[in-house]
Amino acid sequence: MSPNKRIVLNVIATYGRSLYALILGLFSGRWVLMALGTSDYGLMGLIGGLVTFISVFNTILSSAVGRFYAVSVGASRKDGNYINGLEECRKWFNTAVFLHTLMPIILVVAGYPLGVWAIENVLSIPDGRYEACLWIWRFTCCSCIVSMISVPFNAMYVARQEIAELTIYGVVATTFNALVLYYMVGHPSDWLVKYSAWTAFVAVVPQILIAIRALIKYPECQFNLNYFFSKERVKALARYSFARFWSDFSNMISAQGQSILVNKNMGVVYNASMTVATSVSGHSTTLANALSGAFWPAIANKCGEEKHSDMMTMQELASRLGVILVLVFALPLSIEVEEILRLWLVNPPPFSSILVIVILFRMACLRMTDGYWMAILGSGKGVLRYSWTVGWAEVGLVIVSAAGFVLGCGMWSIVAGYLFSAFGCVFVRLWYGRRFLGIGIRQWCLNVAWPTFIILMLAGGIGLITRSLMSASVWRIVTVTIISEIIFLVLVWRIMLKESERGRILMAIKKLKNKKS
Repeated sequence: MSPNKRIVLNVIATYGRSLYALILGLFSGRWVLMALGTSDYGLMGLIGGLVTFISVFNTILSSAVGRFYAVSVGASRKDGNYINGLEECRKWFNTAVFLHTLMPIILVVAGYPLGVWAIENVLSIPDGRYEACLWIWRFTCCSCIVSMISVPFNAMYVARQEIAELTIYGVVATTFNALVLYYMVGHPSDWLVKYSAWTAFVAVVPQILIAIRALIKYPECQFNLNYFFSKERVKALARYSFARFWSDFSNMISAQGQSILVNKNMGVVYNASMTVATSVSGHSTTLANALSGAFWPAIANKCGEEKHSDMMTMQELASRLGVILVLVFALPLSIEVEEILRLWLVNPPPFSSILVIVILFRMACLRMTDGYWMAILGSGKGVLRYSWTVGWAEVGLVIVSAAGFVLGCGMWSIVAGYLFSAFGCVFVRLWYGRRFLGIGIRQWCLNVAWPTFIILMLAGGIGLITRSLMSASVWRIVTVTIISEIIFLVLVWRIMLKESERGRILMAIKKLKNKKS
C-alpha cells in the first residue's frame, strides 16, 4: 500500500473509531450512571483520578518511543540499509521494553501504598465503601501496569503506519463495554467492584492481544537481552520525553489556569461557558486530530529515510489538510453558533458563543502549522528548545488572561489569552521550522495562510449574508451550512489544493467508478 493510501486509511479508521466511541459514549455514560448510582459513579472517577499523572507520563513515553521507532523504520527503507535499520529499531524496541517494564513496577511499588493511604486517610469515602475502593485501586493499578508494558508494542503499529489495525481492538472493546453497561442497567445489583474489574479486564485484554500480534507480525519486535539497557538510548529517550513533558505540562497549566481564573473572577456560571466551548470545539476538531495521528509517523519515517524534500512536501500537506478539516466544521458552526447553542442547551451559559468562536479560531491557527511541529519532532532537531519555547507560549495564555482580569476586562481577558497563545505558538513553530529545517515562512504564507484567509473571507462572508436574510430557525442553520460548505469546498478545490493533488483525487474517483461498473 502506498504511503498516501495508508494515511487516508489511517485517517478514516481513526475518525471512524472516534465517532463510534462518541456515539456509544452518549449512551454508555448515562448507563454507567444509572447502573452505579451517583455516589458509586463519583467514587469510580475519584479513585481512577489517582493515576492521572501516570497516564500523562505513559502518553509522553509512548510518543518518545514512537518517534525513535518511526525514524528507525524509515532508516530501514533506505537503499542497501534494511538490515542495519531493522537492527537499530530492535535496539530501540528492547530498550523501550526494559524501561516500560521497570517504570510501572517502580511507580506501582511507590504509588500503591500512597493510594491506599489516601483512600484510608485523605479521601472522603462513604461508610461501607472502603473495601470496594481498595479493590478499585487494585484493578486500576493492574490496568496501568499492563498499559505501560504494552507501549513498545503499540508504538510499533504507529511507527509502521498501521494505525487502522489498532482501531479494530478499540472498537471491539468499546462495543463489549457498552453491551455490559446495557446489561447492568437492566439487572440492578451492587456493581461497583464488579464493574471496576470489568473495566480493567476490557482495558488489559486488547493490550495483551496487541503485544502478541506485534511479536508475531513485526521482525523488529524480537527480544535481545544485550539490547535491553543502553545508556545512550536511555538518555536520548529521557531528553525527548522531557521536552514533550514540558510541552504537555504547559498545556495542562494553561487549561487549568484559565478555569481557575474564571472561577475566581467570574464564578461557576462562566466555568460552564468554558466547558461548553471546549466540548464543542473538541468535537469539531476530531477529524483534524485523526489526520495528525496519521501524518505524524509518516513524516518521521521520511526523516529516517533522509528524504528531506518528501518530508517538506508532507509537512506542508499536513498543514493545509489540517486547517481544511477544522474549517469544514468550524465555519458553519461559527456563523450559526448562537442559534446552535440555543437549540442544543435551550439556555446556554453567558459568553459561550464567543468562546466557541475564539477557541475554534485558535485551533485553526494551530492546524495551519501542524506540519511544522511534526517535522521538528520527527527530525529531533531542536526539540528541547522548541518544546520549551512553545510551552512558555501556552503559559503566556494564563499570564495574559490574569493581567486582563486585573485591568477589569472580564471574560475578554480569556479571549486575549487564547489569541496570544494562538499567535505565539504559530510564530514559534514558523521560527523553529525555518531555523532547524529550512522550511520557508514565505512559502507557508503563499500556500497555507493566504489561501485560508481568502476562503474564510469569501465562504464566511456569503454565509453571514445568507444568515442576515433569514429569520432564526433550524432551516436557516441548514441553509447557511449548505451554502457556506459548497462555497468552501469549491474554493478549497480551486485555491488550496495543488493541480497534482486535484489530479490524484480525480484519478481515484475514476478508478472507483470503474470498479463499480
